[in-house]
Amino acid sequence: MKILYDITQLFDYIGRINGTKRHIFEIAKNMIISEPQNEYVFGVRPSRWKFLNQKDELIEKTLQLNKKIVKVFGFSHYMWLNKKVDIYHANNKVYKPFPAKPKIVLTIHDLNPILFPESKRKKERNLNSTKKSINIADVVITVSNHVKKQICEIFNVDEKKVRVVYNGCGEEIAKKNFEEVSRVLNKFNIKRPYILFVISNRGEKHITDFAEKIAEQLKLQVIVAGDILRNKNKIKFLGYLSNEELSALYSGAFCHILPDIKEGFGLTVLEALKCGCPVITSPNSPMEEIAKDSALYAKTPEETVALIKNLLQNNNLRENLIKKGMKRASEFTWEKSAREVINIYKELVSKKQ
Repeated sequence: MKILYDITQLFDYIGRINGTKRHIFEIAKNMIISEPQNEYVFGVRPSRWKFLNQKDELIEKTLQLNKKIVKVFGFSHYMWLNKKVDIYHANNKVYKPFPAKPKIVLTIHDLNPILFPESKRKKERNLNSTKKSINIADVVITVSNHVKKQICEIFNVDEKKVRVVYNGCGEEIAKKNFEEVSRVLNKFNIKRPYILFVISNRGEKHITDFAEKIAEQLKLQVIVAGDILRNKNKIKFLGYLSNEELSALYSGAFCHILPDIKEGFGLTVLEALKCGCPVITSPNSPMEEIAKDSALYAKTPEETVALIKNLLQNNNLRENLIKKGMKRASEFTWEKSAREVINIYKELVSKKQ
């Protein structure tokens, strides 16, 4: 098979890694490892060309994976040049390839631009764009049944067209031993026990607001790791961290909290579970789908504080959550995710023939 894979979103948040960037890179990497006999071409749209030589961990690793990164004025333009492909896999938006007729796969990570728009105008624009992309695609992939349900309901899509391929958790995040944890805690002057929040995207004000409410009600130190570097009241903001530092923080935390209704998957929940860190997150969310009974669930800061106090008094419960969480996290690998994507490709190509 010849596969044209859109990696344009890798060039968002240069120097930073979020769940979408991690997904795009890991699927690309593990497809090449799983089935190297396929021909993989990575496409980048014009708006991101200027970032091709920027220092960014995932971009550099992707360049090492596959030298076939092409600048495309649109994926239809690439195929106008008689570059025949079997599969065109778009991330976020389909650019219709008119001349050739490949099978088209579209990955939608979440519907935040529609559900939580910056303006009514942007909502309408994103709604129309996503609807067109879904209609063009042969198969839509998303990262949780929660988002699949939203897609089917909002766009009136046959559920058979929408496939769920969960994210994985790779070797970049791993449980650290006592010495490794202590070294990182000393570096940032963090005392145990502490509560950990992780921000994966800019502008996640609802998470910092939630963290502030937790800090007001507990004597524990509250740590926020992510794209903000400042100190406020009882909260220590650490800014962007390396995978080694983040792994150590997960491993040493009393618990990780993700109070998020905007997540399509909740990768930080999976990372925390893998590192043996108990998780408190939102019910009726993708995170509940992922963590199941290996996490605790709360809707409000008050409910969250009550659960934390219970964990402080009940070490058996905390240890049980740690064991369940590590077992649950082991079920999610990028190798498995990439294999499921390739199987979708094969299914589509066989129908084409």
